[in-house]
Amino acid sequence: MLIFKLMYLLRGYVLVRLKDANFEKIMNLLRKKGIVMWDIEKKNDEIKFKISYDDYRKYQDIIKETKMETIKKKGFALNLRKIKVRKGFVAGIFILSICLYLLSSLVWNVEVIGTNNLTAKKIKLVLEENEIKVPVSQGSLETKSIETMLYKNFDNFKFVEVYVEGSNLIIFVKEKNIEPAEFKNNEPSSIVSKKNAIISKVIAKSGQPVVKEGDVVYEGQTLIMGIIKNKNSEEFVMVPSDGIIYAKTYYNFEMKEEKIRDVSISTDSSKVRFFLKINGKNVKIIGDKAPYENYTYKERTIAVPILSSLTNIKIVKGVYYEETVKKIEIDENTAQNKMKVAMYDDLIKKCNNDSKILKSSINFTEDDQFYYLRAQIEVMEDIGESVKIYPMTDAQDEINEENQGG
Repeated sequence: MLIFKLMYLLRGYVLVRLKDANFEKIMNLLRKKGIVMWDIEKKNDEIKFKISYDDYRKYQDIIKETKMETIKKKGFALNLRKIKVRKGFVAGIFILSICLYLLSSLVWNVEVIGTNNLTAKKIKLVLEENEIKVPVSQGSLETKSIETMLYKNFDNFKFVEVYVEGSNLIIFVKEKNIEPAEFKNNEPSSIVSKKNAIISKVIAKSGQPVVKEGDVVYEGQTLIMGIIKNKNSEEFVMVPSDGIIYAKTYYNFEMKEEKIRDVSISTDSSKVRFFLKINGKNVKIIGDKAPYENYTYKERTIAVPILSSLTNIKIVKGVYYEETVKKIEIDENTAQNKMKVAMYDDLIKKCNNDSKILKSSINFTEDDQFYYLRAQIEVMEDIGESVKIYPMTDAQDEINEENQGG
């Protein structure tokens, strides 16, 4: 029976209704004519059934004579007959499909990412010299060969990746970092404190230390002075200071985390909008802007072959995903862990890479609305910072002499 229905779905069938008290006689007449009927439904003085489209056309006289009502016509053959009437339209669609396929199989643009405009132009010139010119068939492009070619022509490329995306040939490059030549700064300098701290150890390689272990120092205070006494005379000379000053620093943190938080949860609803992007401006085609009260929005640019490359016109598809806001209760352990992670992340930003935590004091409290964290972290770190010093001018020397004389 399934094969029978499938066959008539392909060949076409007609659903008819017959309103007559003597419908059984009419059906017997149809059977004698060899008309096949199926899916027969009887209801009071009417009956509905299906017949093949071929029988429907062949026995039009009987159908009109018995006053059968045509409800619907279905089947692949019927649609095919409609298409045959519009041969020009079908031919146009076929030719358009072939053209679109051929156009989409070509690369119309070369895009270079990761370098400046001058290098990008040089890359495109190398491609043209090797007979790679747009438009070019995607199938004729060997991305690995292009990568090898670029490595040979550009010694400063550290990484090259070539791939085809839509109608674009994407070339991503990363250039080698040119390391600056090391040089020794011989300008006079002192080392001052970057933070308030308690000195633990002073290692002075050059310059005169002016603090010792146990001293309390403040931000900007001199730790190693870039002025020393000349060994061969009584004069003082300025030198570049160098050294490490380890000290204890203290960081205080106060944080809070809500006990109940609003969280956005995605629903299954979404709406699409399309618009044209013309020279950076959006022109709506289909769809409404912000159809939901709460939503997330994502969009994707669709480049149209030829049109996008010649006119800078693109089609953008945007999708709004509806979200509902629900209140979520945060448990104590989750809140405490989150605050501790945030605290240590903040501490890392404030300290040097070689810093060491000596002691931590962390207290947690809570009220009806929030969890709280209060902490003090003791850290051992290098607090020194080099600053340039300048020689005193002759005028300043005279002022100093006058002050001393007074």
